[in-house]
Amino acid sequence: MTVAQHIQYSHNNKVVHAIKADLGAIVLRNIGATAVVNQPKFGVNGTFFNLTNGQLTGIAMQNGARVHTNGHLNQGPCGTATKRGTMYCYNGGNAISTGVVGAYTETSLSNIKWAIGGYSLFPNVSYANSAAFYTAINGTGDANACTDAKANTQNAYRFSPSINRPRTAIGWDGSKIWLAVFQSENAYEVRQFMINRGCNLAIMLDGGSSSQMKYAVVRNGNPSPVSYDPGNEQRPVYTMVAVEATDWV
Repeated sequence: MTVAQHIQYSHNNKVVHAIKADLGAIVLRNIGATAVVNQPKFGVNGTFFNLTNGQLTGIAMQNGARVHTNGHLNQGPCGTATKRGTMYCYNGGNAISTGVVGAYTETSLSNIKWAIGGYSLFPNVSYANSAAFYTAINGTGDANACTDAKANTQNAYRFSPSINRPRTAIGWDGSKIWLAVFQSENAYEVRQFMINRGCNLAIMLDGGSSSQMKYAVVRNGNPSPVSYDPGNEQRPVYTMVAVEATDWV
């Protein structure tokens, strides 16, 4: 049996919806060009994708197979090779690890169940301040200029401290997976939220208008579906971190 729970928080006086779930409940799904909030499944949006052709620009793998086109690669802006924070569920689905990789195969982990690419939050690393964190994930440069894209880095300048927008993140506290969708936040505060949940591993997934969650609220003993879409856009995305728990509490 696997169990999941929805919890609503206030972080920096802004709404955060979270799902706390057993590791065995997590499955990566291809949902085509549809919105998470319109799915019958519970969970959050997954990794990045190209708006023009729908191909993924972030890793999304399940049981050794690509969830969608190009799901084996983390790709950067303007064709630049990029290594991004990626979460792996390995050892037959019993353990979690993160790494900064460009391709799914850049790991020595064994028996990988799933992998999802995003941007590193490094909750297990101590930084003197937020500026040091942004520097660590390549947080300098013009967020709108391809000329600032740096080969084989996370190109995380797009998450500068001044940019607050809806965010989606996934974390691991050593026992449970945390999925969170933020009303509006910057990367450093997403990191802090995950730290507050006890997560020592966490990455940020696709955000902005892609950020969406479908969760269950238990009423009269039955799980009733509820949606959270910060921008109320019902944006079509291609991948979903699904929570397929046998029980909601």
